[in-house]
Amino acid sequence: MKLKPLTYEAFVKISQIENALIIDTRLPDFFETAFVPKSINISLNLSKGKDLGEIINTDQQVLLICKPGTEEESLNHLTPYQFKEIIGFLEGGMDTYLTHTNKYDMVISISSEELVLDSLHNPKAVIIDVRSNDAFEKSHVYNAVSKPLNKLALLTHNLNPKDEIIIYCTKGSSSMTAASYLKNQGFIFVKNVWGGFERIIEEPKVKLLP
Repeated sequence: MKLKPLTYEAFVKISQIENALIIDTRLPDFFETAFVPKSINISLNLSKGKDLGEIINTDQQVLLICKPGTEEESLNHLTPYQFKEIIGFLEGGMDTYLTHTNKYDMVISISSEELVLDSLHNPKAVIIDVRSNDAFEKSHVYNAVSKPLNKLALLTHNLNPKDEIIIYCTKGSSSMTAASYLKNQGFIFVKNVWGGFERIIEEPKVKLLP
């Protein structure tokens, strides 16, 4: 299958008429700074075929945002999900999108030290650990809620879209996928912990359990 390049106008028209799912395969460090509203980040460094549960609807038609030159790699990366149809990709990627509009979204990434400050000064912040249950049981941030990525959709019913939500995973890829999903669902204040749990355990001020 060869992906079809789309102009900005065609990309926007299809996204509106077909109600297509927009998937962005750029790395989290690039995705977080600017992305098409409601797009889901399934980056090329996310484990291929990772179980995403109900975060994605494989029956939807898909439009892609890719780093230019990675279109075929992106298609191969998404193959395990067996989407109904991947219509094409925005030619020129996010740079093309930004030359036509200023309507984009962002995710704030914070350091492990900032995680400590947020948890101290905003006790109402919801900290979500999207690693596996086994990883959570071995060690986790003391006031975090365990909700593996493939079960995240089940948690949204218990959250207020205006809550501050802080997400971490092992290295930072799954948490960005989770953050983009919550943004897609209308959550406003979503933060990602840069570097994930691997960085968190290096911060002496973080309180961990057990």
